[in-house]
Amino acid sequence: MYRIGIDIGATNMRVALFDRDNRLVAREQVKTEAALGPAQALEKLVNMIGVVDQGRLAIGVGIGAPGPLDTSSGTVLDAPNLPGWYGFRVRDELSSRVNMPVILMNDAKVAALAEAKMGAGAGYESVQYITVSTGVGGGFVCDGELFSGSHGHASEIGNMIVGNSTLEDMCSGSALLRASKRLFGEDKTAADLFAQYEANHEGARQVIDDWLHHFAGALTSIIQVIDPEVFVLGGAVILNNPWLVEKLHPIVTRQVYDTMKETVQLKVASLGDDAGLYGAAMLVK
Repeated sequence: MYRIGIDIGATNMRVALFDRDNRLVAREQVKTEAALGPAQALEKLVNMIGVVDQGRLAIGVGIGAPGPLDTSSGTVLDAPNLPGWYGFRVRDELSSRVNMPVILMNDAKVAALAEAKMGAGAGYESVQYITVSTGVGGGFVCDGELFSGSHGHASEIGNMIVGNSTLEDMCSGSALLRASKRLFGEDKTAADLFAQYEANHEGARQVIDDWLHHFAGALTSIIQVIDPEVFVLGGAVILNNPWLVEKLHPIVTRQVYDTMKETVQLKVASLGDDAGLYGAAMLVK
């Protein structure tokens, strides 16, 4: 049973074919050019599917896309990373072009599914995945199944209230980029901020210390609400700076009940950028 996974991002779109053992067989990638609208993106997806599945082996397609989405109708809603896509029924439009069933899910949730089943969360009964990249997202997997909530919006971690703002506003890669530009100039990146942190720059150390404080607070709150067996942390910010996870652990353990300190587990995601592709393909049954 072959399946196709699609990862729609703000910058790139990727399509991959997977075999019955979840092995990646073929992959294609193009620029999303989201601002040019969904019609041109649809054409690119159709073309890439034709390239990776020339033998027409796949039985279905799974898509991971930035939210918010209406997964029941397969529609993109007001996704900030996909301007001009509001109301685009990507599931039905793609299905009619490739003559296969298509399933649409939030990109962070499909990455959570992959990490829980074959990545850093494999073997755990409950996995809370969090990605920190341009934004902050997440997905909760329990007993091998995604928990999406009554309206499909469960684990929208980035919208958690932290201090006087949201976790995304405080801890996303975009937030770190803004801090870097403020401290070091408009041409600087988040990577420059981390380099200055390592060099003991006072301002950079304050920004990262604040990041650790706010992010640890969010993890602690999640523990108190759903008590996951393990957290798997991914996204560019974490994958490029995995030492952040080591620093988070003692902060979180100080904030939970004494009886819970030994059970706090934080792990770095292991599937990298491919998590979304694997998870999207797993949607196809």
